This record gives sequence, structure tokens and C-alpha cells, in this order.
Amino acid sequence: MRLFLVISLSVLLLTVCSRVEEQISGEQGGKLYVGTNEMITSLSPLNPSVFGSNDILDLLFMHMHRIDPESGKMKTELASSWEFSEDLTSITYYLRDDVKWSDGQTVTAEDVVYTYDVMKDPKTNYPNIARLRFIKEVKIAGANAVKFTFDRVYADLLTDSDFMIIPKHIHSAAPADFGIRKIVGNGPYKVKEWTYGSVLALEANPEYYRGKPPLDEINILFYSDATKMINDFADGSLDIVMNLTPNLAKSLEKNQNIVIDSRPGNSYLYIGWNLDNNNLRDKDIRKAISKSINTKRILDDIYLGMGSISLGPIPPSSWGYSETIEAIKFNLPEAKRVLESKGFEDRNRNYYYDRDRIDITLNIITNIENPDRVRILDYIVEDLKALGIKVNARKLDTRSFIEALVKRDFDGFVMGWSVEEKIDPTIYWNSDPAKGKFNFTGYNNTAVDSLIDDGVAMLNRKRAKQVWNEFQSIIYDDQPYTFLVVPNIIAASHKRVKGSDYGMILASVYTYWIPEAERRVAVAIAPPPIETPTEVEVKPGTEVKPPKPEIEPKPVEIVAPEKLLEAAVKKETTAVAVAPPDTHTFVPPTPPKPAVITRPTAIKQVTPVYPEAARLIGASGRIVVKVTVGVDGKVLSPAIVSSFGNPACEAAALEAAKKWVFKPASKDGEPFEQQISIPFDFRP
Repeated sequence: MRLFLVISLSVLLLTVCSRVEEQISGEQGGKLYVGTNEMITSLSPLNPSVFGSNDILDLLFMHMHRIDPESGKMKTELASSWEFSEDLTSITYYLRDDVKWSDGQTVTAEDVVYTYDVMKDPKTNYPNIARLRFIKEVKIAGANAVKFTFDRVYADLLTDSDFMIIPKHIHSAAPADFGIRKIVGNGPYKVKEWTYGSVLALEANPEYYRGKPPLDEINILFYSDATKMINDFADGSLDIVMNLTPNLAKSLEKNQNIVIDSRPGNSYLYIGWNLDNNNLRDKDIRKAISKSINTKRILDDIYLGMGSISLGPIPPSSWGYSETIEAIKFNLPEAKRVLESKGFEDRNRNYYYDRDRIDITLNIITNIENPDRVRILDYIVEDLKALGIKVNARKLDTRSFIEALVKRDFDGFVMGWSVEEKIDPTIYWNSDPAKGKFNFTGYNNTAVDSLIDDGVAMLNRKRAKQVWNEFQSIIYDDQPYTFLVVPNIIAASHKRVKGSDYGMILASVYTYWIPEAERRVAVAIAPPPIETPTEVEVKPGTEVKPPKPEIEPKPVEIVAPEKLLEAAVKKETTAVAVAPPDTHTFVPPTPPKPAVITRPTAIKQVTPVYPEAARLIGASGRIVVKVTVGVDGKVLSPAIVSSFGNPACEAAALEAAKKWVFKPASKDGEPFEQQISIPFDFRP
């Protein structure tokens, strides 16, 4: 049982290594001041923002495990170790026994089960509920252990079972107060003071299992005016600033006491094409259009070079990114030659291509609230005019933009998607309307559908990377999108801040420190006083309220359309989107009726012969073979996706799978290829 033995060995090593956790390095003492424009409304893992960053929560609450920034590998945190069941359908986490809540009580397995139950409760309205959809149950499995059971085997069991735990004894007593008036966590810091909309002051948590973090205090100041934030940073009142635009970052570059951290982002921008348009169905035509759009000019002019050219639906920051894809080069003459070879002509002699003496015009839309995307659309209009194609540029408010996407009332649209650590592009690229909810272009490629299914289910990350590389390559070659740029994420710090070798991320500031000789006695911005005591438990009759009217209010936040769409999917809502702030709720039209699909049905099954070589050593377990059932019902491309490690049994399983015969799958009555998994159990 090689796979199980490898997992068990890893668990053993994790158990041994995690008992003595290395304390965070760095000089003790001092305060850190951080400026950001991302407002927070709650400090509860039950109510994370679906639009902005939730990095502050990482300072207050622990995960089951975490990604080590140096090695990129998963390390233990709240869980000292974990192990999979033999059939890979459950994970048992063994919790550390030295983790306490900031009020001194011990974190228990009961807290984990309680957190899961609260997240699943419809009354909680947990925004990331989709992450829990494959978890069948969570239950206590021992004095300090908890078992997650899933209804399927897939690649992200660890990711989906990794959520921040809340204290049962605090939340159950006053659910409405948790995260606002009562904030008790188990992370490296705890809340000292919180002036809503102004300052959040955190102090080192002496109960933190790795020992007291270096900084005594972290003060996070929220700005509605980016210029004021930069001025405060430039004069030394702030140590770090987050979420900088390229222009603001460039304005700081000449200051030798400042370090700019510009690192690859996880979002890519694109023009999505409506493939029902006769002029856009041919991928050679789409490639020609892409060749006519100067993506380098967009990157250099709008993002000041702080980013990269996009090479498909996986950005360079992702582990699944392919380094081998050759970029489509800007080449206007070649683009014209391709279009003319496809029958595009200028019979009207007005410098625009036409058909039947009607100029070819593309209606391209974007949301007007995003100035960068408006500028991108303006550049596209110029580039396509030079190519010989008219563009009707429509700059819509977010609500109207989403409505146009759902109705497919466009020829092209400028937007962006983000790719998380867990790669699952199903909703954007699957050709089945029930799965590809945001496949607004109408892209249909069964090879891509199969690759998505394989990649999402792949347990081996090395093999999964190969799948995602092929997925990226096929889509980039088809060009249903003209892929534009991947903007960088930009932050800046004064050189006195140490420990930020792996990037300036709010979630990591608990590892930062400032040498005693470089600490300031006072800062220009003093955190405003707050009326609540240390435990953020307000006095009877008082509330944590937004700033008073005389304080300049924060402008209405502009929400990117894709964030609204993605938030809807995370909550498994039937609505494609919600309206942005201060608008009426938007209920999109009913989506197209899904295709009627039947799965393959086995009409001939072959049981593998138990090999004598396996019998001699008593090898037993389950092997799962994934096969493609062709339109004739015969098995194609059998491959092992799960095994207990016996080569003889693997060979027998593959040989048996080849002999199976099926009634093929059908879509709306027509046979089509579909992949299924066949489990084989081997016993002496």
C-alpha cells in the first residue's frame, strides 16, 4: 500500500517535527503602522469579505495548516498532523495541545466541529459555503482529534477542510457580537482597540503557541484618500502601505529609504469574445485580432510596466502556470493578411473591412467605474481601427454590465478573473451551461472539459500541473479571449521594517520587526481614542459605530463585476450576481436550459485476476482506473488515478478496465465521449 504508507510516513514526520515549533525570529518590541484602503466591517472568520482582502483575519485566527513562504510546502499549524483514510475519503486532524484562545482557554476539537456546524447553518449566511459542499460530516475522533468525511475523492480535500476556527464558548454565548464587539482568536495578535472606519490596534498575543511575536503592537489605519495615505507614508508616519496603484508606487521610487514590493498578481485581464458572432467563430480570425492589440502598450502605459503579458487563463503567480507558451506577438501587417485571407475586404474604400458593403462593427463593453478598464477599451478602439474594424465602445455601470453579460448582449467585453491556490476553472470554461455559469463567450471544447475534470480531481500536484499546462495551452491557442495583462500587487515599506523577505503581505506582518535603534519614539498619526476596553467588549448601552458625520465618510466602494459574480458562486446562490452598493438588487434573466446528459452504463464488466505476486505478500486495497468511454462504448485511455502501490495489481486493473464495454454517454440524445472512474478491490 505504497500511497497510504507514503501518507502515513508524512504524517509521522509532521507529528515529530511539529511538537517543537520554532519561535518567530526578530528583535522584540516596537510598534508597526500600516496604511490600507481596504475597509473592514467584521473581524470574524464567519463573515469574511467577498470583495477585498481578509489578511487581517490571519493575524487573529489560525488555520489547520499553512503554506510555508520559503519552501512553498504545506506546514502544520493548528493541526500538529493529519492522516488520510485508506480510500482517501476522510482526513483525521490531530490538534496541537498547546494552542489557547486569547482569553486563556484551550482550543479543542469541539471548537472545530462547532465552527463547521455554524458555517453550514443557513442562518449564518457564510459567504464561502461552496467550499464545504463536498464535506459529508465533521465529528470528534478522539480527545484532540477531528475527522472530516467527504462524499468524493478529489484534489482539494486539505484545502477545503482548512478553515479558521472560532471559540465555541464565546460565539455560542453571543453570536451577534462575535467579530464586532467580542473578538477572541488564537493567532499571533489580538484586538486592543478598534475605531470603526479609522484604526485597528492589535497587540501581541502572549498565548500564541509559537511564543510572543516580535512587534508589541500593529496599528492598521484605513484611508479613503490614497494621496493622504502616501503623504503620511512619505513623511515617515506609516511604516507600510498596501494596495498601491502603479502611479503611486512610481512616485515613491526615488526615495532611497523606501522599498517597493511589486509581485505577480493572481488576476488576469482579457477581452472575451462572443463566439456566436459569425465574424468571431474562426480562431484564426480571433488570433489576428489579438495580434492587432498592443498588449505591451497597455502594460507600459496603464500599469507602468508593473505586471506581465497574460498568456492564458492561469497567471504566472499560480503553481499551475506554464512557462513554455509562446506569446502572440503584436503584428498589425500579419493580422491584416490573415483577415484578408478569410475574405475580409474594404469594398467601401473607407479603411474598414466590410461584408456585403456593411462595415464590420464589434460592440465591446466594460464597466465605467473602473478607470483602468475604460482606458484599456479606448486603446482597443484605436488598435482595431488601425486593423480596419469599427468598435462601438459601451461603458456601462456595473449592474448594466452584468446584465449584458448574462444576456450575451455584446461582441466583446473587458473584464478579469482571479485564480486562487485551489485551481478550479469550471465555472468559467466548462461547456455545460449548468457548470460553466460564467462561460459568457459560449466556448465549447470537450478536451478542455476533460482536462478540467482531471485537474480538479488529480491527487498528484506534479501530474496536475501537467494537466493545467495543457489546459492553458489549448485555450491560449483557441483565443476565445484576447488575453491582455496580469497586473502586479504592489506595496511599499520603509527600510527600517525587517522580516518581509517573502513579500509585504498583511497576513505576514506578524513576522516583521524593527531594530530598536530605528524605532520611533512617537508617530505623526496617533490612533484615535476608543471607548471600548481591551477585550473589545463595549459597556452596556454602547455600540461600535461608524465615524460621526463630521468625519469625512469613505466613498462608496467600487466593486469589480467579477467579484460580484464570484461571490454569488461562493454562496451557491441561483442569482448570478448582486447589485453593487447603493443600487437596486439585480436579478438576472433565467440562464439557458441545461443540456440533458446521460452517463455511460456498463454492459460488460470484467473483474481483474488477483495476481499471484500480490497474493504471496498479502497485498490488498483499492485501485481506481479512470477511462474515457468512446461514442462506440469502448474504453479509451485507461489510467490509474488512485492506488495502494502494488504494480502487479495495477497492471491487472488496467487490463480488466480495457475489456469493459458501455452504453455510451449522450448529450441531448447524441452520443459523446465521457470519462468515468472504475474502482477495483483486491483481496487475498
